[in-house]
Amino acid sequence: MTSLALGVAIGLLITWVFWPVQYSNADAADLRPSIKDEYIRMIGGAYQVDGDLAAARQRLSRLGLRDPIQSINNLAVRDQKRAPSDPSAAALTSLAESLAVRPAIIASQQTPQAVIVVTTPTQAVPTFRLVEHQQLGCQDTSDNAVLQFVVRDVAGHDLPNVGIQIRWSGGDDTIYTGLKPERGIGYADYAATPGTYSVTILNAQSETISDLVIGNPPANCNTDRGATPRGWKLIFQQQQ
Repeated sequence: MTSLALGVAIGLLITWVFWPVQYSNADAADLRPSIKDEYIRMIGGAYQVDGDLAAARQRLSRLGLRDPIQSINNLAVRDQKRAPSDPSAAALTSLAESLAVRPAIIASQQTPQAVIVVTTPTQAVPTFRLVEHQQLGCQDTSDNAVLQFVVRDVAGHDLPNVGIQIRWSGGDDTIYTGLKPERGIGYADYAATPGTYSVTILNAQSETISDLVIGNPPANCNTDRGATPRGWKLIFQQQQ
């Protein structure tokens, strides 16, 4: 009996200490729950940027979740309780809502009279209104001209992950709120060069703000006294 116990002890020592089993290239479905949560957050963040729902579905399928939408919603609630200002909760909620919307399905029976149309409600498109429109002079900005944006929800709270499209004669670009949290999760800005710009909120009902002129830096900022537009501050708020 003593020899058997000694043999078991030596075997465990070799297996657990000297040559432990190492796993590599493990399937995503085998990850522990906390790592799966981080993976889901990254999927939500990627969807906020690229809007590729098919890619998000494919990435989620690798995790082997029994109910992906419920898992995403549960994680969003936990993140919101843990850190109310964390934009990941909003990104997760947006992903869950998009996953829940499916195309209309038309099912017909053998007889032509019996046609059943089953539809699911589409996600409401938010509406934003410009509530503040302020010209910035050279004394309000650094050496570089800038377009500043703040986007708020219905209650007046900063709203992250909102896309803003900026157009000018030479092209266009898109920026997102929340990438500079030290300025507020509803804040975004864009370094501009002299010219005329127009802006609009993406994936929403929003007026296009045009004729945002950026002038050349004045020779003397003190004597200019804000006459030369070196930037604009625009505040949008979501409507009921």
